[in-house]
Amino acid sequence: MQNYNSILISVLVLAVYFGSVILVKFKKIELRKQRRFWNIVLLVSFLISGILGLILAFMIDEKLSISWYLPMLGLHVKMGIVMAIVAIFHAWWHLKYYFSLGKD
Repeated sequence: MQNYNSILISVLVLAVYFGSVILVKFKKIELRKQRRFWNIVLLVSFLISGILGLILAFMIDEKLSISWYLPMLGLHVKMGIVMAIVAIFHAWWHLKYYFSLGKD
């Protein structure tokens, strides 16, 4: 069974996130730039995980076997972990928006 280091990945992403929050608090970076950075991380992790997921699904459907299947699967899962963690605080930023949807 493959080890995806999910706890380590989660801790690293959260540490970088809270580090960026501290930098914003002490006005070392602008909030807009911090959010742009995390939006880019979310986009890149989604693209990597999503594209690899489609490739893996195609390979399974077509019963193809290639030597780099497991490394590709590992990267797909690791990017999915990054994406999930970033998506949580991304959703947190937009809670007001989500709650306002039902008021129309």
